[in-house]
Amino acid sequence: MWKAIHIAASREQADKLCERLTEEGFLTRVKAVSCGEDAAFEIQVPEAESEDAQAVICDMGIGL
Repeated sequence: MWKAIHIAASREQADKLCERLTEEGFLTRVKAVSCGEDAAFEIQVPEAESEDAQAVICDMGIGL
């Protein structure tokens, strides 16, 4: 099962976060949760990896 660990404000930000998480060895996927100018995107990882992936995001200085 996949778990959302972050909401990105743009597709570009979502892709950058996923790239970093992938470099750290995590499986990732992006899911659009809204559309239009104010689009938001969930960063998802397997539930078993969610705490470790969240720690990487926090180490990057990005919070929820």
